[in-house]
Amino acid sequence: MAEEIVQQPNYEQLCSDILNSDKNIRFAGFVNDKSKILHSVERKDLDSLLTENEIGMSIHYTLERWRKAQNFTFRLGKERLTLTEYDHVTLFTIPFKGKLLLVSTEPRIHYDPIIQKVNSVLTDWAK
Repeated sequence: MAEEIVQQPNYEQLCSDILNSDKNIRFAGFVNDKSKILHSVERKDLDSLLTENEIGMSIHYTLERWRKAQNFTFRLGKERLTLTEYDHVTLFTIPFKGKLLLVSTEPRIHYDPIIQKVNSVLTDWAK
C-alpha cells in the first residue's frame, strides 16, 4: 500500500506573505500542537510586547483555549478563527492544515479587511 506524501507548506514564505499582506500586522507564526513555533516573522520596526518566555506562555494558553473549543465542534462545526482584543494588540488564531496560525495586529483597527487578506494568502497556499 502506497503512503500518501503530505507536502508541508513553506512556513517561512507563508509567514512573510501574511506579514506583508497588511501594514497593521505585527506578527505571524505557525505552531504545532506541542506549542513549538514552526516559523514566525515580526515587523522589524516594532518592539516586541512580550519576552521570549511570555511568548511561550501565550502560545501554550492559546493552544489550551483552542483545544477546549474543540469540544463543541460536534454542535457548532469546526472553529475557523478566534479573536482576542487587548489594549495594546489584537490576536487572531486560525487553524491551517493541522497547525495554528497566530497573527497579532495593531489594536482598535478594522479587522475584516485583515482577516480577508490573511484568508486570501491561506487559500493560495492551500492549493
